[in-house]
Amino acid sequence: MRSLGDWLRISEIGLRTLGRGVRLYTRNGSWRAWAQVASYYPGKLRGRDIPLSVCLAVTYKCQCACANCYAAARQREKIEELSTAETKKLIDEVQAVGAIHLNFTGGEPLLREDLLDLIAHAHARGLITRISTNGYLLTRERVAALRRAGLNQCGIAIDDADPKTHDQLRALPGLFERAILGFCLLHEFGIESRLVTYACHDNMPQGMEPILDMAGRLRIKLVHINFPYASGLWAESSDEMFSRDDMDRLRKFQRSMRSPLVLFEFPSPRSKCLVAKKSFVYISSSGNVTPCPVVPYGLGYVRQESFVSIWKRHTDLLRFDYRGNCPVNEPAGREALRAHAASVAARHQG
Repeated sequence: MRSLGDWLRISEIGLRTLGRGVRLYTRNGSWRAWAQVASYYPGKLRGRDIPLSVCLAVTYKCQCACANCYAAARQREKIEELSTAETKKLIDEVQAVGAIHLNFTGGEPLLREDLLDLIAHAHARGLITRISTNGYLLTRERVAALRRAGLNQCGIAIDDADPKTHDQLRALPGLFERAILGFCLLHEFGIESRLVTYACHDNMPQGMEPILDMAGRLRIKLVHINFPYASGLWAESSDEMFSRDDMDRLRKFQRSMRSPLVLFEFPSPRSKCLVAKKSFVYISSSGNVTPCPVVPYGLGYVRQESFVSIWKRHTDLLRFDYRGNCPVNEPAGREALRAHAASVAARHQG
């Protein structure tokens, strides 16, 4: 049973999120984006299965070597990435299913030479565009070009508030300094910034506080905290996963914050996984559609059929209700995801 304080906190987060969304669309300046979001909510009310957000990895190449990277286990150099034409066609299909957010990720998406062209194409289709980056390549010229292309939001990863520790964790000297410069440039050019970090046993909660203090000094209004996932390089690291007590500590920490706005994917035991809510889906740089970036089970390839048909088959067959923790962190959840993906793939083959 939620207390009055919990409901007030939920209401506060909702209002601040709504205000941020209005600012985002106002800065975007595209009538197509307003039209896209105007059709999204009535469609959801009518029972349509529409993803709120689609995450598209445009490359798995990266300058970093992070110990917790989910993408590092994907044989970066051997993947045949979708071409510019294939990716633009995919973006058109993402818009066609009704999604309103498209997040370009990786690896390091700024290493993709045609990224500006892809962002501009998504912007022209009325999608709110985001990238997730380590910040190393966010020079003044690059940020100005991203703004012209129509980028709406940029998330930069910060693993530790101490520059030396952050650079060591990502195995890239000088990265922290460039990431901080990136935040300043994003503010200068009017691109909304998001600080992305992760909680683990080594930094919770004492390591989170300096990061949030730093976010406040940098005028960053949104911090997204990720959990440890049993995926990628942490697939066999069960000791890194959070217990229910760990999650409760993190929720109490979130409730204590007023600025910046702190978000994470599972704010309460009653919250559905975004996959179960049919609000999210991931597409790899080779076109493999999976329920989520940390879920290794494929639903289909966009080189073999349209994303629209994969999404429809996925949502038609989905009978997955998981709450309070990431399903890949628990055997029952992993098995449910594996079985679902197998049934989706088998339906196509049949």
